[in-house]
Amino acid sequence: MTIEFDENGHAVSEGTARVYHYDSLMGEYLGVSDETIPEGVSIPGSSTLIAPGDQAAGRVWVFASGAWTLNEDHRGQTYYSTKDQHAIVIAEIGPPPSGYVALAPASPFDVWNGSSWEMDKDAEQKAAIDRANSEKAQRLQQATDTINPLQDAVDLEMATDEEKDQLTAWRKYRVLLTRVDTSTAPDINWPQASLPKPNPA
Repeated sequence: MTIEFDENGHAVSEGTARVYHYDSLMGEYLGVSDETIPEGVSIPGSSTLIAPGDQAAGRVWVFASGAWTLNEDHRGQTYYSTKDQHAIVIAEIGPPPSGYVALAPASPFDVWNGSSWEMDKDAEQKAAIDRANSEKAQRLQQATDTINPLQDAVDLEMATDEEKDQLTAWRKYRVLLTRVDTSTAPDINWPQASLPKPNPA
C-alpha cells in the first residue's frame, strides 16, 4: 500500500516505499529498491524518495542538497594537456580539468591550435638535429678512442703495417665525421670507416 511519512520523515504506518540509493560520499546514483518501512521508521540512509531522471551516456545522476543533478562523467577516460601533452586518467565525476582534451596527439611534436592537434615542424626538426648531434659526438668519440692507441703504437715505432693502415682509415673516417652537416637531419648519410682487410695468415 502507499506509505505516508510525517514531517520528520518517519512512516505513519508500515508500508512499502520505492527508494533511490546514492553514494554517501559522492552522491552518485546507485540504484532503486522497494523497501518495507516499519511504522515510525524513516527510509534507509543515503537514499531518497525522489526519482532521478533518465540515464544519459557520459553523464551520471548525483544527489545533493535534496535534489538530483545530471553531471558529466568521464571517469576512466584519458585526457591530454593542451600545454605539454601530459596525460591523466579522470577519476572523479564532473567536467575534465581546464586545459585538457580527450583527443590524443598523434606525435610528441603536436601542438594544440584551439580545436585540434597539429604538427610543429620546427620542433620536430630541432629534435632530429639534436639526435644527430648526439650521434655525431658518439661516433667521433668512438673514432678517437680507437685512434689513440693506434697513434701511440705509431709514435713509439711499435705499430705493425696493419695497425698503420687502420690508423689512416680511422683518421680519414674522423675527418669525414667532422664534416657531417647535422642541420639536414634526419636525412644524413653517415660515413663509414673504410678499414683495411686483415692480411691472411
